[in-house]
Amino acid sequence: MVGGYIQVDSMLVFALFDRSDSHSFISADLVKTIERVKCPTRKPLLVQTPLGEIQADQVCSNINLVISKENFTVNLIVPESLDIPLVLSNGWLRAHKGMIYAT
Repeated sequence: MVGGYIQVDSMLVFALFDRSDSHSFISADLVKTIERVKCPTRKPLLVQTPLGEIQADQVCSNINLVISKENFTVNLIVPESLDIPLVLSNGWLRAHKGMIYAT
């Protein structure tokens, strides 16, 4: 896992890039802060994370991210409880040809 700050809509937030997660998440607190609307998922999800199993039945669509001056639009799952504002998964990294360099 690697963390850093990225722009979400027009706000700078901490994001975790987690190569072990299969889904990308946004915290309910951040959804509220950036004044976005949550929509129900077709069916509830149970997702295994390094922090344990979490349940989610809402999604937040068309979130704008800016990473290194590149713009991305992403749909993010809103779990019941998430202390980290944003978690981007390995699937998201692969889809956008993202690479993580450790120094």
